[in-house]
Amino acid sequence: MESPQDHATIKRPIAAIYSMSNVTKSERFIDECILQFVHQLDQEFTGPGKALPVYPWAHFFAYDTIMKITASVDFGLVRGEADREGMFRGMHEAQKFRAMAVCMPWMFELLKRTPLTTVVLKRIGSFPRRARELIQSRRAMGETVTKTYDREDLLDQLLETKEKFPQTVDELVLHGYATTPLFAGGETIAATITAVVYFLGKHPSVAATLQDELASSGLQMPPLWVEVQKMPYLDAVMHETLRCLSLGAALSRRAVPADRAFILPDGRRVPTGTTVAMLGWATQFNQDIYGTDAQEFRPERWLIGSTETPEAYAERLRRMNKADMTWGAGDRACLGKNIARCELYKVVATLYSKFEVSVSLSVFARTRNLDLNCIGLTVTFAQIQLVDPTKEWTLREALGVKPDGVEARLSLRSGASVDQLRTLSETR
Repeated sequence: MESPQDHATIKRPIAAIYSMSNVTKSERFIDECILQFVHQLDQEFTGPGKALPVYPWAHFFAYDTIMKITASVDFGLVRGEADREGMFRGMHEAQKFRAMAVCMPWMFELLKRTPLTTVVLKRIGSFPRRARELIQSRRAMGETVTKTYDREDLLDQLLETKEKFPQTVDELVLHGYATTPLFAGGETIAATITAVVYFLGKHPSVAATLQDELASSGLQMPPLWVEVQKMPYLDAVMHETLRCLSLGAALSRRAVPADRAFILPDGRRVPTGTTVAMLGWATQFNQDIYGTDAQEFRPERWLIGSTETPEAYAERLRRMNKADMTWGAGDRACLGKNIARCELYKVVATLYSKFEVSVSLSVFARTRNLDLNCIGLTVTFAQIQLVDPTKEWTLREALGVKPDGVEARLSLRSGASVDQLRTLSETR
């Protein structure tokens, strides 16, 4: 396991790239991908009898977007210009193998020289290869490439760190910097978009409240990040979705430091140097912090109560945020969380402003059929009911969680125009 000192050394050169103030450099890339996503959904899924498999398409959008943010080009997944099946074939199985290596390193030591490991590495090797190709291509274009852009992508900024920190950022480290967004920036975004559709479908009153907030905001779509952050109910919906989903299924490991005692609830003391791990659900469903309904989806818990003082709310919010392990914590917190949050808030606001969405859930070949419904930005909100409220989705866990079986029916709301979206964005 990488030491805190080594981790800090590697992280320091790129910390500013992923800062909140730097997110706006990526915003136009995100807008372009949202517009392409909405356009393609309109073309392929707004019609009688058409069903959108939410996770696969959220997957296409997420990987196209992180590629665009990283290198100003996308994979072409949303447009259907890439080998959708081939690119991700075996990816989930490979991630399960990687999760095993993280959680049971002793098992990985036994298997790493076997043919199984070779097969797995080939399956996950497309992203490292792509990162290497991008770096080589950008360098081949020469110094003028950045000057020809009216915005910098991540690769521009990462290459600059190599010049600023030559003692720290060698070729191997640079390759890791470029690879990490491609690995981490797809699965989490896709899972969260799917979870939003699922939870809003199961909780129509939440969808109605979100719709009202979007309708009254008067924002252009896709909204600017600085604007969308000011929408309290959207923020509450996203916080609650991430809390209930708990993106980091793989155990987060820490070594017990020498200067701090680690005592288990039963009183046992864990020796210094011992590696310990936990899942986000251990804190994110804690009833002492989130209330007796901690396992329920209720965005209102993130808002001030009708009888709550501002001081009491601030303290309760502080405790909830501290216990929320969605993006990790401390010096190992996810570097890309600001870009991810920007992307998620913008795409959710846009989707629920432009589409009416009715959702069904069918998990694998089992007879789990939920008729879930949520709606986009309209003045009236239809009564929405589940065919069978007792049925739940299935989450498959590896390094993260993968929601399976959520399908949606889309219709462009009255008066909405995808072309209008595109025009508004281009005038910014």
